[in-house]
Amino acid sequence: MSTKKTEQFIYEVYDHQKLELVQHLIQNHPGLNSAIIYVRKKDEVHALTTSMSQAGIHVDSVHGKKKPEVREMVLQEYIKGNLDYLVITEASARNLDISGVKNIINVDFPELVTDYETQVLTESSERVYSFANPKGNRLLKALEEAIEVSIPRAVAEDFSYDKHALKVSTRNKQRKSGPRSKPLQNKKPKLKKKGR
Repeated sequence: MSTKKTEQFIYEVYDHQKLELVQHLIQNHPGLNSAIIYVRKKDEVHALTTSMSQAGIHVDSVHGKKKPEVREMVLQEYIKGNLDYLVITEASARNLDISGVKNIINVDFPELVTDYETQVLTESSERVYSFANPKGNRLLKALEEAIEVSIPRAVAEDFSYDKHALKVSTRNKQRKSGPRSKPLQNKKPKLKKKGR
């Protein structure tokens, strides 16, 4: 790692509250008036971008389905200050020049240590905010072992953290179509016809 000091923070939050926490930080953190926001999947890009747009936040997105020239144009719009926030998939970001970016939010913790190191080593990057599961994150653990540093944990003020992971109920799951056998104890014995 370089001697450049990028502030790094880990917010421990369950998956179902990540999008809510992003918006909370944006609306309440004075230093977060602009950021690139990394997520892992394209559907998460759409969910977050839509949610932020509906909240009146000036945002655009970059993902693998967009043409390379469109991705580059959107990134340049962000760097020029014409966009406040850019939501991007990790994979798309690997081919883009992210110099000029002051704030980075990792909604999904980077899969590769090198991706995280690139964010921290970017000359202009001042702060990197990353979300991790409170019950443990193997990617975060691998990173801290690789860089031999424990990244400080942070708590967002006035954010109502869920203390427990949501459990998916199996009660209302649709049953598979097709024949269904009764449990053995409920089966009626078949009566044998008596021969005449």
